[in-house]
Amino acid sequence: MTRELARLILAQICLHACMAGTRMAAPLLALREGYSPAAVGVLLALFALTQVFLALPAGRFADRHGLKRPISYSVLAAVVGAGAAVAFPVFPVLCLAALLTGGATGGAVISLQRHVGRSATGALQLKQVFSWLSIGPAVSNFLGPLMAGLLIDHAGPVPGSL
Repeated sequence: MTRELARLILAQICLHACMAGTRMAAPLLALREGYSPAAVGVLLALFALTQVFLALPAGRFADRHGLKRPISYSVLAAVVGAGAAVAFPVFPVLCLAALLTGGATGGAVISLQRHVGRSATGALQLKQVFSWLSIGPAVSNFLGPLMAGLLIDHAGPVPGSL
């Protein structure tokens, strides 16, 4: 595994962990605030909604602009989404955070897969790099909720009271 691939996987882990942590914490806050299970279901569905509508445009954007610009926009969207949820922990902002962090993760994955696929030379290397790249979401699905849980435990009992 090359150093560049390791950096890309680490970036993917960070972005996906941001979404996974938000995906765990937002429904907990919504339930605590008294929202119905149906509202929480809609909130959880919003994490995938942007990915559905952005998949093709994100692929075209990555084709036109390479790796750096789509990843930069994805990081910005994830930071804005998660930051807004922390700063303003109300249901509409949680919905916005779900859309932003979900879309950021989807856009980043599309860009990373495009870049890694094009940089591989040969079928064997292609299998290897995609195998390494597939580890990122698995690791981040562990780290994101773990870190979110630790932040919830240590942030205090009142939402937004850091």
